[in-house]
Amino acid sequence: MFRDFRKISPRIFWLVTLAATAVLLTVVAVPQWLSKNARLQVLRSHVAEIAQIAASVVDGDLHRQLLDPANYTPELYERVVAPLVRFHSADPEIFYVYTMVERGGKSLFVVDTAASSKLKTTRRLRPSAYMEPFESIDVEPDPDYLQRIANGETYVYPSFQRDVYGTFLSGHTPIYDSQGRYSGFVGVDFDIKYYLALESSFRAIFYGSVAGAVLIALLIGYVVARYHYHIQDRIDEQYRISIRDELTQLLNRRGALRFSREALAARVASYAVILVDIDDLKGINDLYGHAAGDEFIVKVADTIRNSVREKDICARMGGDEFLIFATGCDLDAATEIARRILGKVFSHDSNSSRSHFGVSIGICVSPGADASFELLYRQADEALYKAKQAGRNRFVIFDPMVAA
Repeated sequence: MFRDFRKISPRIFWLVTLAATAVLLTVVAVPQWLSKNARLQVLRSHVAEIAQIAASVVDGDLHRQLLDPANYTPELYERVVAPLVRFHSADPEIFYVYTMVERGGKSLFVVDTAASSKLKTTRRLRPSAYMEPFESIDVEPDPDYLQRIANGETYVYPSFQRDVYGTFLSGHTPIYDSQGRYSGFVGVDFDIKYYLALESSFRAIFYGSVAGAVLIALLIGYVVARYHYHIQDRIDEQYRISIRDELTQLLNRRGALRFSREALAARVASYAVILVDIDDLKGINDLYGHAAGDEFIVKVADTIRNSVREKDICARMGGDEFLIFATGCDLDAATEIARRILGKVFSHDSNSSRSHFGVSIGICVSPGADASFELLYRQADEALYKAKQAGRNRFVIFDPMVAA
């Protein structure tokens, strides 16, 4: 039973499996990719909300004072950063919380919660100094982002960006003083590890979906390949039947023509065509019945089969005519085959009244060069005709000199 499971068409199996895998992986990957982008957009919205909340706890008037280095004092710095420290301590998901100001097209840090000893966090953070320039590693995706923030927009990077502090998804939102004047902006950073942790559960789903898709593709490939194997096997079986004689199981005329022409391509030293014809088959059928005639046909077929080499081609060409096509067979070998057939066919049957059943044989042997099946067959048929005329129950060799 298990051996039967291996009856598939390997080429079809791999072609169908690869095609099904490509389709199924596309079906799996596209929704996963869209879902991943959607989750990133959700995270960006979350970062924007956190940035807006952080901006709301900053005292805009104090922050505006701190923008002027002439007003800087540790006490003022502490008063500005204290609300952000409390906010940051209450939300450990946030990596960095800070404020910035734009000067000459560059972003400068104003306050940074990482610089406060009162920040409650388990992370080792790198604090930024007052008015320290921000240094990005990746190219800014939007060169006008500072202007967009100054115009009142909450700006979140499209994706994670690298800077000297790490790789973060950052959100920035403007700070206003009590008179509504733009006074710098708040920044919040979410580390990429936070995002990867959120994605880990979805990654397991993705890998599971991929594995499932591959297994389904293998199953589809197996089913199609097995179906193809059985269809091809049925076609081959029908073809094998179509080139076999039902009564004798020798090749029929179609099979003989195919295999003989293939054998001619071997280019051997010589070829032999031996035609065997049952003498007066109609008389046998009329006298003893068709069952006896069929019995004798089978006997002749078995005799021919047992008188030749395994590689020789044996066929029943019609009702009473048989063909042997032998490659690498010279005249001596061909005549020996004919003698064996005559001797076995004429051995006395258990029913003495049937001992006279016989055959006539025509032989044609040709050198390998310029041999054609049609010519060899025609010449063997001429020799067979002469054997019939000479009294039957004998073989005749085609003589090209006599034929000429």
